[in-house]
Amino acid sequence: MEEENLLPEPSDSLRQCRKWFQAAVDSGKKWREEAKEDFEFTAGKQWTEDELKIFREEHRPAIVINRILPLINILSGYQRLNRYDIDFLARTNDDVELCQVRRGMTKYIMDRSDYDAVESQVFLDCAIGGLGWFGVRYKIDNEIQDGEAVIERIDPFGIYVDPEAHELDFSDAKFLIRAKWVAKDELKQVYPEQADAIENNFAVYDSAEEDGETRPDIDPLYYSSELQKVRVVECWYREHGQRTIFLTVDGQPLSQEQVTPEMINAGMIADSQDIPTNEVKLCVFFDRTLLEEITSPYQHGKFPYVPMVYHYYGVGDTPAGFVRAMKDPQRELNKRRIQTLHLLNTSANGGGWIEEGAMTPDQESEFERKGTLPGHFQKVMSGAISMGKIREREPTNPPTAVIQAEQAATEDLKAISGINESLLGVDVPSQASGRAIELRQKQAVTHLAVIFDSLRRAKKKIANLLWGRRGHAGIVPQFYTAEKVYRVEGENGQQFITINEQVAVQDPIAGTIIKTLNDLSQGEFDIVISDVESSTTQRQAQMWSLVDAASKLGIPHESIFETLIDLSDLPKKNDIKMRWQQQQQIQQEQIQAQQQHELELERVKNADFRMQIAFKDAPLPIQFAMAAQAGLIDRSIADYFIQTMVQQMAPQLAMQMNQQVPPQQMPQVPLPQMQQMPVQQPQENPAAVQSAMNGIMPAAM
Repeated sequence: MEEENLLPEPSDSLRQCRKWFQAAVDSGKKWREEAKEDFEFTAGKQWTEDELKIFREEHRPAIVINRILPLINILSGYQRLNRYDIDFLARTNDDVELCQVRRGMTKYIMDRSDYDAVESQVFLDCAIGGLGWFGVRYKIDNEIQDGEAVIERIDPFGIYVDPEAHELDFSDAKFLIRAKWVAKDELKQVYPEQADAIENNFAVYDSAEEDGETRPDIDPLYYSSELQKVRVVECWYREHGQRTIFLTVDGQPLSQEQVTPEMINAGMIADSQDIPTNEVKLCVFFDRTLLEEITSPYQHGKFPYVPMVYHYYGVGDTPAGFVRAMKDPQRELNKRRIQTLHLLNTSANGGGWIEEGAMTPDQESEFERKGTLPGHFQKVMSGAISMGKIREREPTNPPTAVIQAEQAATEDLKAISGINESLLGVDVPSQASGRAIELRQKQAVTHLAVIFDSLRRAKKKIANLLWGRRGHAGIVPQFYTAEKVYRVEGENGQQFITINEQVAVQDPIAGTIIKTLNDLSQGEFDIVISDVESSTTQRQAQMWSLVDAASKLGIPHESIFETLIDLSDLPKKNDIKMRWQQQQQIQQEQIQAQQQHELELERVKNADFRMQIAFKDAPLPIQFAMAAQAGLIDRSIADYFIQTMVQQMAPQLAMQMNQQVPPQQMPQVPLPQMQQMPVQQPQENPAAVQSAMNGIMPAAM
């Protein structure tokens, strides 16, 4: 058997990876069997082949009343309507603007990856089988020679975890394996340099199939004759070691590659230390053929897969989803329904008693064949019915216990899943108060909090893989280094930003220097998952709750308008807010102008009123002076009359003014000065002079 020699002996590293894979397959076998059944139950495949065979022999229908699928749909729908945003908190004031850039870039990557659909599918994987997996990687498009960060859903049945991992999120796993079935042509396209080895392996597989014999050197774990594919194993593992770092005089660590002889000669290096390392390696192989063995292409130092785990308590436990505990009540429900229908079918024709001679042999044969068919009329011997030779047995109703058992199984499904009538929106009593319904809904949501908390942790890990941490660059800082323009989400909606933009800046000391704007490799941030859901349903619920509270408390809606806009899903809501602010500013200016105008009118009104009081109470000469100042009479007539009155009644006028006119109403011109004022000779106007002498205002001024 020369073909056996075509399969090479594995290297030490490949041999170790094969052992890890076998151990992970053995330890995960129980979960895979249970999870497969969980998915089948959700899809409606709830009877085994042996059970179906028995039903066919007993002429019973294999009825499935799938109550699990609606509950899972409610859970999935709740997740789709309650999504959480990734946010960044700056650690210094200099990083505030970069927070917006990082937030926008993260949203861009997620949109390009169709992340919402990916998240919903992984959530379903976790809800049904107890485990879901995200893949976070940098994918290169060979046609355009460019790449993008990608977030994708990974088949949970294709991931194999270190069985000795103790952390609930497998963060302490020594290795993590992804395996998938690949055709020969596809494998040669990805690894053209290994084309000969791939051909040799498939030649051995094909030869074994032609001979129809079982070969011990062909492991079904790596080759499927049914699929005509091999299983390619992608093993990520940690390799521990140590390396030397150098410390500068100011305490900054430097790698050996960063240290230069000039730095040593200048006395900049103060000390060196040996520190432990934890390097991630990648080994890709199938069977005994090594396809690739490299150091991880990612600098973040993590495995590029993120788990979402539901019911799991560590080593020795098997992850479980919502379906695992609901399968037994579902089986009970199906069996009770079949039993009920069987009783109804068998008792619908209750049978009876037939005396000998009531039918001929042919009539008896026909009755056996068609007697139970609906609408069939059977001929019998004359007088058989009238003489009571044929008597029918009354059908019986199904036992009450069977119906009650089915109802109990239905209630068990709701109790186990935690999804009650209030969350389902059905069977809510009409007399139940809104507060009572809300409390019931919160009870259901509290039951679901565990799986949503797991989703939040997974989402935060995704952000960490994208952006990394200090000293360990994530995918974005590592690969997004060129100057490029992206359309991202910002404060005012979508906008274009240029990352890693090189600009020339004039420095007073160094002169012209090149500065990088929106440098994605700079800045210190804390990654958080928003506490407020970003979904339409939650935001609208909060918006209307705020409107209701404002109405009950008498709070003007203008004071919360901007908050309501933020909680709404109106298009271009930032433009609406800007226009609202401009309108509010214009209205404020108009109100201020109106108030100023009213104050001015009040001032003029008060001045006129004081003038009227002063004119009425003043002596006659002063009235003439005031009338002339106001333009009511000719100035020359007023001067002539005032001069005459002053000369004739100066003593009496002075006394009267001192007694009657308050100081604040005295004319501005003192009386002695008024006596010395030159008197202009009036023009001849007999009518006006005569009217003035008689104390009457002129008829025409």
